Amino acid sequence: MTAETLRRAAALMRERAEAATPGPWDDTAPSDWASGEESWVWSESGTNVCITHEGDDPDATHIASWHPAVALEVASLLMTLADFMDEGEPLPDDLVDAHGAGIARAYLGEA
Repeated sequence: MTAETLRRAAALMRERAEAATPGPWDDTAPSDWASGEESWVWSESGTNVCITHEGDDPDATHIASWHPAVALEVASLLMTLADFMDEGEPLPDDLVDAHGAGIARAYLGEA
């Protein structure tokens, strides 16, 4: 695991989060919308962010929980880990190798 991998993941998270509709998001439609069997994810401003056709969809709930503010916090964590690595600061191996590497690689879609 390199600091550069952490930085690439953090940069992509920030780019996508900053371009997204600000959160927090909610996985229920406003009361004046008839949603039927559909499941919606809404931004605080009422913008439709995501729709599925599965009723109470756990995917929509998950998407709502991963709003831009969450992604920005995770990106900050990855950048902090990368900075510590660059400075030669001792960090527990499992913190960087298991957690930081896992987050970065999963987000980047790398093995």
